[in-house]
Amino acid sequence: MRIVRLAVLPLLLAALTSRAFTQAPAPPAGPTFDVVSIKLNTSGNRPTSPPVERPDGGLRMTSVPVSVLIARAYPPAVPIDMVGLPDWARTERYDVIATSTLSTATRDDRIAMLRAMLADRLKLVTHVETREQPAYDLVLARRDRRLGPDITPLDVDCDAQRAAARATAEAARDAGTPPPTPPRPDFTAPPPPCTLRTIGAMIRDGRGDRMGKLGDLLEGEATLATLASALRPWAGRMVVDKTGLSGSYRVRMNFDMMAAVRPPATGAPAPDAAPTIFTAVQEQLGLKLEPSRAWRDVLVIDHIERPTAD
Repeated sequence: MRIVRLAVLPLLLAALTSRAFTQAPAPPAGPTFDVVSIKLNTSGNRPTSPPVERPDGGLRMTSVPVSVLIARAYPPAVPIDMVGLPDWARTERYDVIATSTLSTATRDDRIAMLRAMLADRLKLVTHVETREQPAYDLVLARRDRRLGPDITPLDVDCDAQRAAARATAEAARDAGTPPPTPPRPDFTAPPPPCTLRTIGAMIRDGRGDRMGKLGDLLEGEATLATLASALRPWAGRMVVDKTGLSGSYRVRMNFDMMAAVRPPATGAPAPDAAPTIFTAVQEQLGLKLEPSRAWRDVLVIDHIERPTAD
């Protein structure tokens, strides 16, 4: 008995002292798509239109990476934070058409159908794990707490407006009302209230640069917590709002969105080169990105295979 207890004790201690670990639930025993088509897109074209979601839960997506499908099935996961995702799941693009026989589909129905599709066609197995990861804290850059020239406080509650818009869209979808066709983006007009958008340098050159500078543009209205989340792709790490500032702000920032992932340039930068996101955040917004670490839930990919042929 003593030997057995000694053998079991380390296992018990390891289980008790390990960081919190949560096994993702199996796909719910709910609705599934009626017919699914997943085909490799070999055109090389990027998607030219947003996903089409039918009121019954049917879905059509063109030229989309598998990582985006997984993110839709396991919110709030985002592809850049997934662990164990193979390169092909980020780079290969697929056309997806899935039909449903439901009269109407709720948000939970859509998630259940996507998870069932991924488990069936990609043999996807996942779990959620809490890990400590590199991050950036978004903080005030100046001791006097003064903000930069390109960020202005607003008398608007953007969090409330965004929540109301989501609730309205979900209620209409649950009621079977088809979503309106989104208008073609007009980058010469200001962004809609309480939204953020990024306009690439090539598009800005085509429409005329309103800032008189080269580079990409992040503009719109949001809380600083939402802004921190929006900086995530360009900073290369999770960004956490630590400014202590509440309320909403109008933001307009010129920067080089690819500087963080591009190999370092040799020699001095060109005089008209756009600043990195780190320089732009500090000089234009009066904020700063400080390296830190943060615990967060991440989606771990235990097993995945390329989609089976139709």
